[in-house]
Amino acid sequence: MEKARVQYAETYRVRHFEAQEAAWRHATRLTEYVTAARTRIETMPPGRTRTEAEAWINWAEATAERLDPLNTPLRMPIIPEPQANDLKPFLGHWNPYGP
Repeated sequence: MEKARVQYAETYRVRHFEAQEAAWRHATRLTEYVTAARTRIETMPPGRTRTEAEAWINWAEATAERLDPLNTPLRMPIIPEPQANDLKPFLGHWNPYGP
């Protein structure tokens, strides 16, 4: 059971790591879009359309920053206490409920 708990924790960390990487890529793509949109907005004439576009892109930029996991403290994830079913994939032919 202890070996299964260790494997469960490692799998949990890997999934968390992969989720952070995916969130980072997503935020990076959004940031690239914001940069391109700002370049487009700079070519717009002054007026209501430009003002609305600037408001939109300011919101989008703040959102991309908030979604980027690198803008939060990096640390090991807290591993939740596994339930019996969580350990099943790591027990082979053993039953997590006992012999």
